[in-house]
Amino acid sequence: MSNQNLHIFSRLTHRAFICYFFLCSVVVLVAQPLQGIYPIQNFSPSDYKAGIQNIDFAQNRDMRLFVANNLCVLSFNGREWGRYNFKNGKKNRSLAFDETNDRLYVGAQGDFGYFEGDWEYQSLAAAIPEPHTEFDEVWDVFLIGGKTYFCTFQGIYVYDGREIRVLGHEDGLERCFAVNNKLFAQTQKGVLYEVGNNGLNPVYGFDALDGVLTGMIAHNQGYLLFYNSGQMEYRTPMKMEQPYPILEEALEGTYVNHVLQLSDRRLAIATQTAGLFLFNPQTQILEHITVDAGLATNACLRSYQDYEGNLWIGLQNGIALVHINSPMRLIGKNIGLQGSGYEGYETNEGTYFTTSSGIYFLPRGAEKSRFLRGTEGPAYGISEVAGRLYAGHHQGLFLLESGQARQIAATNGIWSVKPLRAQPGYAIGGGYFGLYLFKINPQQVLSLVHPLTGFSLSSRFFKEDREGRIWVSQYYKGLYRLSLAPDLKSVAATPISVDSLELGGEQIALSQVEEELYLATSIGLYHLDPENARISKAGLFSQGTEQQPVYLVAQDQKNNIHLLCDTSVGFYEKVSQDNYQYQPSSLYQLRYHLNNDLLHASVHIRQGILFSANEGFVHYMPAAEDQPTVQQPIVARQVYSTSKEQELYALNPFAPAPEAPADIEVGPGTKVIKFSIEAFQFSNLNDTKYRYILEGFDEHYSPWTGTTSKEYTNLKPGTYTFRAQARSYLGATITSQPVQVTVTPPFYLSKLAKLLYLLLGLAALIALFNLQRKRYQRKAYRLEQQQQLELQKEQQKLSQIEAEKQHAVDQLQREKVRTELQHVSNLLAASTMNLVVKNEFIDSIKQELQSLKENGRWAEAKQALERIVKEIDTNLKLQEDWEQFEYHFDKVHGDFLSRLQQAYPDLSPNEQKLCTLLRLNLNTKEIANLLSISQRGVEVARYRLRKKLDLEKGQNLSKFILEY
Repeated sequence: MSNQNLHIFSRLTHRAFICYFFLCSVVVLVAQPLQGIYPIQNFSPSDYKAGIQNIDFAQNRDMRLFVANNLCVLSFNGREWGRYNFKNGKKNRSLAFDETNDRLYVGAQGDFGYFEGDWEYQSLAAAIPEPHTEFDEVWDVFLIGGKTYFCTFQGIYVYDGREIRVLGHEDGLERCFAVNNKLFAQTQKGVLYEVGNNGLNPVYGFDALDGVLTGMIAHNQGYLLFYNSGQMEYRTPMKMEQPYPILEEALEGTYVNHVLQLSDRRLAIATQTAGLFLFNPQTQILEHITVDAGLATNACLRSYQDYEGNLWIGLQNGIALVHINSPMRLIGKNIGLQGSGYEGYETNEGTYFTTSSGIYFLPRGAEKSRFLRGTEGPAYGISEVAGRLYAGHHQGLFLLESGQARQIAATNGIWSVKPLRAQPGYAIGGGYFGLYLFKINPQQVLSLVHPLTGFSLSSRFFKEDREGRIWVSQYYKGLYRLSLAPDLKSVAATPISVDSLELGGEQIALSQVEEELYLATSIGLYHLDPENARISKAGLFSQGTEQQPVYLVAQDQKNNIHLLCDTSVGFYEKVSQDNYQYQPSSLYQLRYHLNNDLLHASVHIRQGILFSANEGFVHYMPAAEDQPTVQQPIVARQVYSTSKEQELYALNPFAPAPEAPADIEVGPGTKVIKFSIEAFQFSNLNDTKYRYILEGFDEHYSPWTGTTSKEYTNLKPGTYTFRAQARSYLGATITSQPVQVTVTPPFYLSKLAKLLYLLLGLAALIALFNLQRKRYQRKAYRLEQQQQLELQKEQQKLSQIEAEKQHAVDQLQREKVRTELQHVSNLLAASTMNLVVKNEFIDSIKQELQSLKENGRWAEAKQALERIVKEIDTNLKLQEDWEQFEYHFDKVHGDFLSRLQQAYPDLSPNEQKLCTLLRLNLNTKEIANLLSISQRGVEVARYRLRKKLDLEKGQNLSKFILEY
């Protein structure tokens, strides 16, 4: 075994207020075998930070314990104490928890009331009717029939939830007692009354009590009465007797403060000067627990049994928790043993113990053991050979008989001795440096023959198989098979390979269970088949032992198989052949107090099994191991935002614990969240260990720790689930209900924001899509425009070509028209010139005729006339020329004459001619010549023409004709 494993049991976790008393004394007036002491925990005023006196107890449905302290009301959750109504000037004396109304009723000095909600106190003093408002102290509070009874020496105050009425007696009252759902009160003159609805009713046969009652217990057909003087009696209406003289003798001279009947029918009697008595009326076994047995003081004021069966003692100076239902008892200095225990062996004459200090003997019926002289030094295993007991010792081997020890062999040290089945009449001893051969002499006593050569390793663990082979496991060096030589002088040692176990030099401890060999190793329990030296996993007893160190395997006289492992302790109870049922053991909580150097189990005792401890022994009784019927819960007491100094969730101490706390939602500014839990592990003797996980943040549970709170920082937005686990006193893992915490994101990360982002994203996508679509549309439009432009260009080119063609055609047309106009103009000019010539011709004729007239010669006249006739014939076609002129004129000037005639039908032919000549932009002289009139005649004609055209005064005639 490595140093780490050697000292694994020495890791002690102490609270300041927890003491384990291996040096205590229990006075057992009716002796029973190996009577040890109960494990006791003491809580001092410095632990709970309040007053010294603790008078009464109460407990709610969730296991929380309440204590009436002289300075406050205390609450305890298994690890932490709370104080309420602290230093209010009134001493608290009594408590009762009402599960119906979720109230903690409190009786105090001059006041009574109740707590509810979040420790909100409501005094009932104002509801007390006159003249009963003055009273001293409320010594008891009882809940009976839906009513609350506050009991004082001045009267009993009955509260029904609405009003208070007072029951009293003219003689004054002493203490009150609740028995079988009935309430009894004793007057100061000793008369016993039953409290009824209408007052106090005398109890027949109980009118002459001899003292002040401090306890009243229903028993058979009557009552056991206990007086503060220490006297007790059994009384019925018909008789009075003292049935338990042992108890009466023990209580004589003590001052009894309180009597409680426990769930197992035992009586717990708290005294002022003599500590606590536990008495079983059936077996009449009396146990006396005092300061020597572990109490902080002998002044016990009151006792209380919690839901787990533990006994709480209110002390004059502190609080004690006595684990009376524990299957473990501590044996050590209480019976005079010194040093670390190794083996205990019970015989008819008494019990032998071997410790690191030597060998002790406890005679049957004795209270103290005695040290056996000459056995100084470490003593080891006790075994029986040929009907005699032998103890291995540092100095050799001792014979144990008649309460004495006698050394029969002096060697370097023998662990133990065992008979050889293959060699009857011989025994073999395992020593510090190998094996020794012993022979049974005629007196049936062992005598040393010689050491066996061939093997020199320490042989604390050795067994003989059915074939006579000897198997030795050396804790550090491995497993060996030894064959005894025929001459019984030596052994042949064969090392057995355990490489397949991957032990790496760790521990190997050889054990035997029902003739089968097992190896307790650092990686689990293995089975050894001696026929072929084959090592395999132990399937039958392997539950919970996989991949963890197994330190001890032992079989007691009831065939229970005990296993002590690193993280679990328990035993297999034999149900039938090859059928075992595993039970976890309360020994789990004391595993670090066991002997971490030479761990050993003693099975030769009549009840249970002894385990070697650092001081003395732990006596464990599997039959008394009751599996818990009430599972201590782990609850989330508070969820607190450290950064915001805000309580996010708090457990109501008086209301039922919810199956699961409501979901908690915190904002993004909550940077630090602290979870606090309560476990209510009152049966755990050690500090309860816890571990935590925040799913969504942690990947695994945290390491085990003693703290009851866990902080988490920088939680990202999301939903987390918090769970806590604790180790029970049996080593089982208890898991709390989950607490769900949702860290809401900032708005920009919230669902609404994400929805907005989604919508914006969709809008952006849509906009992008539209943008792209428009872009593509624009691109397509541009392409289309470009194509259109190119098409237009092509069309323009075509149009240009067409235009050019048309222009060419038009040019040709214009050229043709121009040519035609030119031709017509030429014709008009010719016509005009013709007219001019004709006018000149006429004028010349006129002049010739005028000359002929003046000259008067006929022959010449005749010739001249003939010539004129010829010229006139030549010019007869003048009218035809004018008509030709009109035709060409209208063609050139857009049907000017036609339009003019339509507009002005009254125009004469000469006036039309005048218009045409004005259209040709001829001057007056030219017009006069063409018309053969004078210029004055032209002016007159123009004047007349203006009138017919209705021209206004100032309007130019020529301009009008040109623009018409």
